Amino acid sequence: MSFEGRGFEIGHHRIGAAERLFVIAEIGLNHGGSVDRALTLVDAAAAAGASAVKLQTVDAGALVSPNAPAPAHIEAGSMVEFFAQFELDEAAHRAVVARAREHGLAVLATPLSEAAVDLLERIGIDAFKIASGDLTWPGLITRAARTGRPLVISTGMSDLHEVSRAMKWAREGGAIDVALLHAVSAYPTPSGNENLRAIGTLAHAFDVPVGLSDHGPDGFSLPLAVALGACIYERHLMLHANDMVVDAAVSSTPTSLAALVRAAARTRATLGTGKKTCAYAERPNRIPSRRALYAARPLRAGHRVQRSDIIALRPGVGLAPDREGDLIGRRLPRDVPAGAPFLEGDVIVSYREAARVA
Repeated sequence: MSFEGRGFEIGHHRIGAAERLFVIAEIGLNHGGSVDRALTLVDAAAAAGASAVKLQTVDAGALVSPNAPAPAHIEAGSMVEFFAQFELDEAAHRAVVARAREHGLAVLATPLSEAAVDLLERIGIDAFKIASGDLTWPGLITRAARTGRPLVISTGMSDLHEVSRAMKWAREGGAIDVALLHAVSAYPTPSGNENLRAIGTLAHAFDVPVGLSDHGPDGFSLPLAVALGACIYERHLMLHANDMVVDAAVSSTPTSLAALVRAAARTRATLGTGKKTCAYAERPNRIPSRRALYAARPLRAGHRVQRSDIIALRPGVGLAPDREGDLIGRRLPRDVPAGAPFLEGDVIVSYREAARVA
């Protein structure tokens, strides 16, 4: 199911069930610490048809303790050294924002420290993304909420109680525009563990826009997520299929991301409005494919119509089949040749008029 609440804007892009899917190209750490590579990824995101790009704003010393163990998808001796290679300074952040603006892309960023919120507010990003790992950190959530910018909160590794607390902290911090992303924080997510029905669960529970942060090995989940009501889709971006970037296992190339954008648009169009009406494309077939009531034999004016006088045939140019009861027992005001349709005038004529004809 999709949410019923109010939508909102990120940048100049409207977020909502009736809007174009908001596609976030996650640059994340795939720039490898190079601002030039980050700018190239922005260009690639725009060419692929994304709505927005997203950075992760890293301060290694404020992110992990010196002896922090590596998560399952990372091999590193020191996590501080590992994350330090992905730090971008304020000038680099400003360059990414400026390039995104040139393309008309919205800009989101994940602050991985409270100080990062200050930097990102200063450079004028459009929305904050709260990482799944920080869903339980009220200080960061309320600090980002106080900026007044929209919040997009990932919900990997969480249950509804934890999501509810994060929403509470966001609202208490003053956040008006909040969206949630269903995520499974396994990189890549094993097949069968996607649990996409949680999209509807989140939408029903919190009545906000809900989307998918896709950590699958490909984009298989996207059309299904759209069918389940996703308004937002986040996918990591890399430049080439053989890139040795940190998030390669959960990243798409520009070509594959462009294909996903097209698939999402086609899925949205295929789902339609949900109203059951005669579609424009099928209107020409309505009369040729439907039946009407026809004379099974030649009938003279004044004849009292019997069931055996009627046959239902295509096309539906005369009385509809459900009018048979109106026709039986009537005296015809006119001659009706065999194979000719009965018309409205054959049932509305009065008995007295029919008797005069007879």
